[in-house]
Amino acid sequence: MISGILEKKTIRLDIYLYYIRIFKSRSIATKFVSTNRLRISGQVTQKPHKMISIGDVLTISINDNIKILKVLDIPNRRGPYSESLNFYEDITPIENIPKKENIKLDMKFVERVGRPTKRERRQTDRLMGRD
Repeated sequence: MISGILEKKTIRLDIYLYYIRIFKSRSIATKFVSTNRLRISGQVTQKPHKMISIGDVLTISINDNIKILKVLDIPNRRGPYSESLNFYEDITPIENIPKKENIKLDMKFVERVGRPTKRERRQTDRLMGRD
């Protein structure tokens, strides 16, 4: 009974990232940790079996965006997104958060896709000098 109280609550890193819904599957989380793009309290880790506990700070670099998460509690299961927000605190500085309004691109080249109409073929023939 006493040993249960003194025992520190820990969980594997890949399971934690999967439970708090940072990654869609545990295997994707494992592969990500193996790429050296994750730090635990400032130390780069490459091992998905690394144990983390309450109070650790995770620095994650995904697609040139940096997320800093503080572990608040250890989840027992992968629950809904609203429940997973209770297990970490996002302490990413505001200037590092990407703005999505600048990313909007209008890439419309043609109005429709497919075979050209008879009118469009005539216009192409005139343009190419094949009247």
